[in-house]
Amino acid sequence: MSNKINPHEASSTATKDVDLGEVYSRTEMFIEDNKKGLTIAAVAILVLVGFMMAYKKFIAEPNAKAAAEVMWKAEYYFEIDSLDRALNGDDQWPGFASIADEYSSTPSGNLANYYLGAIYMQKGEYEMALEHYKKADLDDDVLSVMAVGNQGDALVELGRTDEAVKLFEKAAGMRNNEFTTPMYLMKAGILHQQAANWSAAAKAFNRVAKEFPSNTDANTAKKYAGHAEAMGG
Repeated sequence: MSNKINPHEASSTATKDVDLGEVYSRTEMFIEDNKKGLTIAAVAILVLVGFMMAYKKFIAEPNAKAAAEVMWKAEYYFEIDSLDRALNGDDQWPGFASIADEYSSTPSGNLANYYLGAIYMQKGEYEMALEHYKKADLDDDVLSVMAVGNQGDALVELGRTDEAVKLFEKAAGMRNNEFTTPMYLMKAGILHQQAANWSAAAKAFNRVAKEFPSNTDANTAKKYAGHAEAMGG
């Protein structure tokens, strides 16, 4: 049995050993040369993480709790259609305007913006409604969709239907459910129909009729889809 080493293999092995050695040396040199910078970076990361944890515990969470505790009165005024009090509050309790401003980074602050959008829509102040619906960054599966779709409603009132139809389509695609999806498909379809975009109108109406047959708008959607297909040839 031969114990001879293939010269090519020996050369290859030696080369690998040299390469590894060089890599280790370069790494050690890099660490040595940049020790101060690396230490500063590590400390900076720890400080940032600590700051974020402290912010959440001592600022964000207390703010969210405080906002939730003062929200109820404005919601009550909204429910009884006392819109000015819901908007501005009373002598003891803040309204949605100050809640949205003071607690803007909290869930209640975002919800306050949604309420403000609804209030300004009812008051006919559509630009203000649009502004607040845009600020309503909500986690709720339904309200998050409606905040987008309601922007479309405000744009329709402002005569900006090309922008509105895009938002209705966006809202329809955000969450696939029996409530918001067919509602915003119908709105998009109607705007397409009014603009004589027959193919897009038929597509929206057919989705309602076929995908949501138990929806109250399903029969209307089927009729509208037939009309759009006939008009589109």
